[in-house]
Amino acid sequence: MEKLLELAAAKGCRAEVFSTREKSLSMSKVNGSVDDVSASIQSGVSLRILRDGRLGFAYTKNLIDREELVANALASLDAGVEALYDFPDTGSIVFSEDFDESVEEMSFPDMRERIDHIESLYGEMKQGIMEAAAGCGTIEIRIINTSGADLFQKESSVYSIGTMIYPGTSSGLKNVFAGKLDAEVFEPDVKRTVSNFDNSLPEVEIGDSRMKVLFLPDSMYALTWRLGAASSAKAFYEKVSPLLNKKDKQVFSPLLSVVSNPAKRSMGRRKFDDEGVRTGRVPVFENGVFKNSYNNLDYASKMKTAPLGTGFRSGMWGGDKVALSPSPSFSFANFVTGDKSFEEILEMMDRGVIVCGALGAHSGNILNGDLSIGLNPGLYVENGKVAGRVKDAMMAGNIYEMLSKTIAVENSPHYTGSMYENPSILLDDISVVGS
Repeated sequence: MEKLLELAAAKGCRAEVFSTREKSLSMSKVNGSVDDVSASIQSGVSLRILRDGRLGFAYTKNLIDREELVANALASLDAGVEALYDFPDTGSIVFSEDFDESVEEMSFPDMRERIDHIESLYGEMKQGIMEAAAGCGTIEIRIINTSGADLFQKESSVYSIGTMIYPGTSSGLKNVFAGKLDAEVFEPDVKRTVSNFDNSLPEVEIGDSRMKVLFLPDSMYALTWRLGAASSAKAFYEKVSPLLNKKDKQVFSPLLSVVSNPAKRSMGRRKFDDEGVRTGRVPVFENGVFKNSYNNLDYASKMKTAPLGTGFRSGMWGGDKVALSPSPSFSFANFVTGDKSFEEILEMMDRGVIVCGALGAHSGNILNGDLSIGLNPGLYVENGKVAGRVKDAMMAGNIYEMLSKTIAVENSPHYTGSMYENPSILLDDISVVGS
């Protein structure tokens, strides 16, 4: 990597080299039979260069010819992408507190053992298909640049997933457990999910009405996508955000706060972003008040503000990190926990639905906050108890209006297998359309 940086600097460029290496192992079973096994090792290197106010970019999955990679980056300068910033002098960071070397030694028998344990916990489910999965992996990231930064992070993770699929469908309820060394299974969560699954086996018709709606963490991305699109510095720079001129103003319920803090997470912590900027706490919404947009080096420069450590190589649908350029990213932003247990929230629902999954969450005007989703699945609740599964139900509206009707926030977050780690939130008086 140092040689690549030297070659780029010799061409009169300021440069950044980003490299990553990932190892993963996974296994899944369906109704007790092994369904899939997978093992992979991936690595890649990307090069960003700055010269004469323009950005060049190239990447490779196999660094055989450094000169060719630099030549490709130089050729991309002709595209004329403006870049009026410099790479940060972050100094040296080595962060490996979240790495355990024993994870690299795990094998398929280890995964089978975890799956067998998961399967035993779901033995009381009455009908449907039982899917169990387990996996582990390690990730290394290194960033160096001509400003003097040399940053390295290595982490490990282990996960177990139990999913119950409704008969004749592809939707169901699941639990995800993850850790840096082991995926400790919280059995009360499993028992609650099995109970809710069994109670929701009957399909019910609810008609069209206004009722309480509980968003589970697995469906919260339908909300965070829209909040992220509106609060991005990109949307502010282009003057298309519905939050323009609303800084320090109330935009939804004071029960809700949304904070980006990559350095303080149970899983996937980051001490620096994918541009080498140190991460920290960025309150985007605080007690329902819009506080900050989030940025990357590019939009911090364009908006004449400081970079916030929220520039990551990510997209709405994921993607290969080395093939993506850093952009303002909401992927580490989460709703702050509240003061109600899940059981207390359920008791608050005289009549309502639980949104366990969102079908079509990408549809509608995401930037404006418009939402139209199918409940996939949606559980029907009556007098504080799950009483069935709604048939062909959907909900639509604007999330700012919806979130203004928040009446409870769960007191603990749940990891869902993505960067999102959210509590459940309960909304009141929401329009639900059913058959």
